[in-house]
Amino acid sequence: MKRPRKLAAAATVVLLTATGCASAADEGSSEGGVAELSFMATEPKSIVPQKDIGSQIGMALCANLMEVNVETQELEPLAAESVTSEDAQTWDITLRDGWTFHDGTAVTADSFASAWNATATGSNAWQGNGTFVAFEGYDELNPSDGSAPATETLSGVEVVDDTHLTVTLNAPNADFPKLLSTNPTCPLPASAFEDPAAYDEAPVSNGPYKFASWDHNQQIVLEKWEDFQGDPGFSGGADRLVGKIYTSIDPAYTDMTAGNLDMIRNVPAPMVEKASSQLGEEALFEVQTASKQQTLQIPDYIEELKSPDLRKAISMSIDREAIATSLLKGHSTPSDSLVPPSLASYREGACDACTFDPEEAKKLLESAGGFDGTLVIESNSASEQQLVQAVATQIQDNLGIKVKLSPKLGTELSERRNNQELEGALFGLWGWAYMSPDQYLSQYETGGDGNVATGYSNEKVDALMEQARGEQDEQASADLYAEAEALVIQDLPAIPLFIPTDYGLRSECAELNDVQGDLQYYRAGYAC
Repeated sequence: MKRPRKLAAAATVVLLTATGCASAADEGSSEGGVAELSFMATEPKSIVPQKDIGSQIGMALCANLMEVNVETQELEPLAAESVTSEDAQTWDITLRDGWTFHDGTAVTADSFASAWNATATGSNAWQGNGTFVAFEGYDELNPSDGSAPATETLSGVEVVDDTHLTVTLNAPNADFPKLLSTNPTCPLPASAFEDPAAYDEAPVSNGPYKFASWDHNQQIVLEKWEDFQGDPGFSGGADRLVGKIYTSIDPAYTDMTAGNLDMIRNVPAPMVEKASSQLGEEALFEVQTASKQQTLQIPDYIEELKSPDLRKAISMSIDREAIATSLLKGHSTPSDSLVPPSLASYREGACDACTFDPEEAKKLLESAGGFDGTLVIESNSASEQQLVQAVATQIQDNLGIKVKLSPKLGTELSERRNNQELEGALFGLWGWAYMSPDQYLSQYETGGDGNVATGYSNEKVDALMEQARGEQDEQASADLYAEAEALVIQDLPAIPLFIPTDYGLRSECAELNDVQGDLQYYRAGYAC
């Protein structure tokens, strides 16, 4: 979820031109002149951005080609001087001259190309692999029969010289500059390939913060890189960031009340009222752009859950309004679409089966031939277990089927999802890496980003998604995305649940910032 300064439309169809480029501490300390903030983290599988695409550590370490400037809230070139295209399919990228990695080695066009080739190679099994589906040559690096690829490079990526490279996509995609703000498109230095195991434990990158230490299951420490050449809007105010590792949010909250933690994100709704009472209203930070959605994703590869009528029956058995009012205390709204209302493609009421109607749900269950098994709902044990339980109870009580919860650690759940080993539905929180309907709907496209969760495939949806991405007119593009969503909803591979009001918690030393609907720890200002 990385991004970058000013995009200037020019004679070309799409032109982006540049300029310059979370946590809490033990009660946000400045002892010894060090402004320190610490933040809640979980033990990561990796802190290399390409291997953990949602990593807050990875975001702090990397300066991508493009990024959102927190001061302007605009997507702007960061490590890039410009990103331009005549047709939105072939893109010319010019890097800023003189940028380096934390170890002093130069950031070149090859630093990006090598990183992209490695990430796009399926046999490497890096989490960011799906980001490169749109690149020409991706299929050759990911043979459908599972064999070893015959090449090591993306044919669509050409290094022209040290500061120029060209990217050719399989089809026009007006969102490509936004894609260049995400973790999987970060550059990698030569040292990442010389000793990968050592690099994984102590990565070197080019972002506003550099790696300092990683005590597994305890904490990860980052230090501000004084030679970072990006503008202040791409960094934060702390000298040092400490990611304290927890297995759930409750002990993190306890630490915050004791003054031992500065920042928490994705605060569960039931915790908001408690935090307001115990920590004060000033401790709550409300993200203004709704960018997240909770869903119940249903893998297509589980035969007993394939019936659209069964999925609709499950959806209609859930009284979202009741849960939003009682358990969630009004800090979430029922979702009626596969995208949040903040996106241009949103159509109110797109999901008919999101209306609570237990009688109609039972009729649909009967139409589906009933369900004699147990509906397993898998979830991240660090997520909102009370909410998962409430949803499960609604389904069990109103539909009369057995429901079993299966909470797991995030790393285990991620592996089960990516390897398509889920035993049932997956409760999850989905957010965008950049603001576009594509970020939500591509997970329902064959082979699309995030598609591993459901494995859903529909040729008509695939065609509409490709048209929508290539459309330069924003409204026309939104209409095409809405048309694709309407088709997906007929099969309901994911059940929309709630649009949470996104809250963060902060100590008096942490000044949180909203980055187009995302709260990123490393962007926090230091106020003590």
